[in-house]
Amino acid sequence: MKHYRKISYVLGGILLFAVGMLAFQVYESGVEGCGICKRKAEASLKSVTELWANREFDKLGIPYSVGGGEPKEESKQRRIVLAEGETVVAVDSIKEEKRLIASHNLSAKVGFLFLVDKAAFSLLNELWQEDLNDRHTYCSGALMLQSELPGDRKGKKFMAGDSTLMTDKFKLGTYYLDDMYFLELTAYLSLPSPWLCANWGKTGIVSSSIVVVLCLCIFVFLLWHNRKEDNDEADPDDFVIRISENKYQISGVLFDEEACTLTFEDRSVVKCPMQSYKLLSAFVHAENHFLSNNRIVEVCGWSLENININQNRRVTVSLLRKLLDAEKSHVKIESGQNEQKEQGFYMLVEK
Repeated sequence: MKHYRKISYVLGGILLFAVGMLAFQVYESGVEGCGICKRKAEASLKSVTELWANREFDKLGIPYSVGGGEPKEESKQRRIVLAEGETVVAVDSIKEEKRLIASHNLSAKVGFLFLVDKAAFSLLNELWQEDLNDRHTYCSGALMLQSELPGDRKGKKFMAGDSTLMTDKFKLGTYYLDDMYFLELTAYLSLPSPWLCANWGKTGIVSSSIVVVLCLCIFVFLLWHNRKEDNDEADPDDFVIRISENKYQISGVLFDEEACTLTFEDRSVVKCPMQSYKLLSAFVHAENHFLSNNRIVEVCGWSLENININQNRRVTVSLLRKLLDAEKSHVKIESGQNEQKEQGFYMLVEK
């Protein structure tokens, strides 16, 4: 194909641009998907925490009530009375936003669970992990709870899940399980690669993918068409077959033009002398594999004024015949005349 190389360059540029755009859009969508996964994981943590709190408290099998029910007006202070005395905390608007449980009654139940040391904290992480698996595979969570209950000067720390996730890199957020801010919960979340979180159905990604596929298809078509043209241009009766860049199969012998060697069917390898190599290479590339007497003189680099030129030509051709060994290669060099009535030699194959 005449313009094959130019078309390939242009198509290659388009393909590189399309692949770059595809990679950018997939990554951008993946980052956005990771953000969505985080928000879903946080919502999941809130819902399973309420479920866990109710289940754990129901296991106690004791009646429970909170005087006054849910407060109608938000107080600026909250208090709790224990054996150690009354504890009062100021309502913190920032901490309020981080409360996982909106219900004051349920928050009080959670505080009671830890006061009586009956909370199965590991179960909370198990419930959360199950919900994460249902929402998005490849996500993994871990929880750490710092308890600073009244009367407990040192406080207690509870951990559940993969401890290797408990670093700032995987931190999802810090929350409070109760309305007195005694139970500080830190959640950690390991997200999959942005490539897995990407929305592959997004219009930009689909469009870029289509362009990439079309370019690849055109590349394959051009390659196939170019090879087909090369095959069509080749003479089907030609006994010299080009194996690779510098290798030619001539009937029963392989001619390596770069290494200057002949390899026969019995795997024997013969090194070509320089004059024989030049002559054989010229025969391989010549039209109809014919070399006129004058062309042989030119190939061998002799002077036309040399009085021994005919003898030199006969000797060189004879040496090439011997090198090719017609019995092994089935290739022979015969004298003859071309269409222009020039005397010379043909390289032929025995039939």
